[in-house]
Amino acid sequence: MMKLQKALTLLSASILASAVPITAHANTGAAKENVTPKETEKFDPARISAAEKTVDHLFPLGTYERMMRGTMDKMINGMMSKMMDMPASELAKMGGMTEEQAKTAGKETMADLAKKKDPHFRERMDTTMSVMMEEMVTLMSSMEPAMREALAKIYTRKYTVKQLTEMNTFFESETGALFARDYMMVFVDEEMMSTMMQFAPKMIGAMPRIIKKVEKATEHLPKPPKASEQKPAEDKEDLEATSNEA
Repeated sequence: MMKLQKALTLLSASILASAVPITAHANTGAAKENVTPKETEKFDPARISAAEKTVDHLFPLGTYERMMRGTMDKMINGMMSKMMDMPASELAKMGGMTEEQAKTAGKETMADLAKKKDPHFRERMDTTMSVMMEEMVTLMSSMEPAMREALAKIYTRKYTVKQLTEMNTFFESETGALFARDYMMVFVDEEMMSTMMQFAPKMIGAMPRIIKKVEKATEHLPKPPKASEQKPAEDKEDLEATSNEA
């Protein structure tokens, strides 16, 4: 039961992380200079200021909280409900079992099986997801200032002051302001969320094939040592090495 809860929690965390979009922009019409990040500071202050203004229009502070509250949380809850309402046999087939093997899982849903082992499973998962969402909102919001600064530097490199000024003029118009306000929100629109929810079963179904490809690609390598074969001293050395790298 605990393994199922952990698996669903990890899946939800992965969905949360992947569902938060990172802004992408085409290079069409962008400035042609091949500029490295360190050279951004050499630009005309007017160009840097124009880029910062563009960021204010497209990615103002509070964007992630606006995206995640009331939109992504609905998507995650809907996706989890959809998965829990699936017959265990269907999930087993997606996991790589044959038709005959999957029949042994029975016709009960994942929710039915979970409830048998833990009568409070649904409430436990709902509470878990609620806490995770709150923490993700806090985490993503704390990243916003640094991301806004990075976007401003990217825009400074990619676009001339003339191009940035033209963009900002558009964003200050009635139509432009409407576009800028919803620029990031379209990624968490119900239409987009519904499409992503439909992708979940395909992703689960594809995992056995992907795992086989990974095994095929790494079959020339020696098998990694099992945890039981590794000495405590080696574990300690690995942990210390990881800590030093961090």
